Amino acid sequence: MKLETFNLERIQSEWEHRVEFNLSESGVEPLRIRELLDTPELKEQLFDTQLSYSQTNGTISLRQAIARQYNGIGVDNIIVSNGGAEANYLVTWRFFHENPSRQELVFMIPNYMQMSGVWKTLGGKVNTFRLKMDNKRWVPDIEELKAQVTEKTTAIAICNPNNPTGAIISDNDLDTIAEIAAEKDVWVISDEIYRGAELQEMKAPSMHGRYEKTIITSSLSKAYSLPGLRIGWAICPSELVAKELWSYSDYTTICPSKVSDWLASIALKPEVQAKIEKRTRQHIQENWSIMQKWLDAHSDLLECVQPSAAAICFIKQNTGIPSLDLVMRLIKEKNVLISPGEYFEMPGFIRIGFGSKREYLKQALERISEMLDSL
Repeated sequence: MKLETFNLERIQSEWEHRVEFNLSESGVEPLRIRELLDTPELKEQLFDTQLSYSQTNGTISLRQAIARQYNGIGVDNIIVSNGGAEANYLVTWRFFHENPSRQELVFMIPNYMQMSGVWKTLGGKVNTFRLKMDNKRWVPDIEELKAQVTEKTTAIAICNPNNPTGAIISDNDLDTIAEIAAEKDVWVISDEIYRGAELQEMKAPSMHGRYEKTIITSSLSKAYSLPGLRIGWAICPSELVAKELWSYSDYTTICPSKVSDWLASIALKPEVQAKIEKRTRQHIQENWSIMQKWLDAHSDLLECVQPSAAAICFIKQNTGIPSLDLVMRLIKEKNVLISPGEYFEMPGFIRIGFGSKREYLKQALERISEMLDSL
């Protein structure tokens, strides 16, 4: 099958470096290398790093650092990838080819559409279930999920905390998803890239440990403000599954960057990780207050449920203009990039990222206000 265009990534690739204000990003203002290497010894170590190939599935030191985040997981259950995107790709590719009799993927909507696009391109069928509004919260439609899982389903794919809504799936709903998966003997793929970027101190619940046939994907790009390192990972329930994924990665990027692997190991040292997570939460909390005030000023046109995590908000817009048209007008008339709901299979919505520097965010929102006031 022909590879379908990944519309969200394409609009960002085409415009993010051309517009004056980019609010399409879903992470927090990225860290600089100097903020990780805060001693002369570490800086010298960076300069002395030989730019050879790294361990192809991630160095032991990095996998040990990742394993600390997941109880009961050893280093041989982990595959390090080039960003969360490669982890998602490897997992999707593996599931499609490892079970030819089960060619259906049940996929949460709205969502980051990568796994859905890859699955369709490989020739599989995608069945969707939605997050729905319930008492001003986004929650999984459990009855719809039950109806979509069949004997041909190989996996249920979720994103928690969710992109683009910033919603956190509750413990009870995660347990129910695990029960549905177990009943049909299907896998669960849980993209948890925004875990650690909550507005509150407590981390979002993980799918890890609820069901043995679960693979977790994540990375340092969102909660840890290090997208340029391109370090992600997949947490596998067994060494055998991890070895299978390792075989697939031999055909993609071979190995992570050696410098990125080393820097990631530093970022995930407990004391450094704690500082980064604190910075992320403070940034999101402070910027959300700006977003909330701006949304309130446009309540006649915009409706939004407060996100529980991540520097993103998913807004229902009532301008009477299709969201994609509104986004393109903002690019051309106001030099501002945001994300259209059509690219999350949710027409009528827009996603705005509020993780940038505060003054930058305020100026960008003023430009959007100019557009809204003119409609």
